[in-house]
Amino acid sequence: MNSLRQPAEPKPELVECAVGELLDIAERQGISPADFIHLLDSGMQVSDFLAAMNPLENSKRTLDCYS
Repeated sequence: MNSLRQPAEPKPELVECAVGELLDIAERQGISPADFIHLLDSGMQVSDFLAAMNPLENSKRTLDCYS
């Protein structure tokens, strides 16, 4: 948070990595990048998408963006 108590802007490289990870997860579920973007445009929240994925796969998976 900055001095005005507003959230800080995320680092562009972290955002790019996270989007790539989300597209990879979608592709492994048989969802094309275009269909995934359409889901988001239709109002689906990323958290809902991730919650709907295989729980065992999600529990073992971590974002590689921090390495």
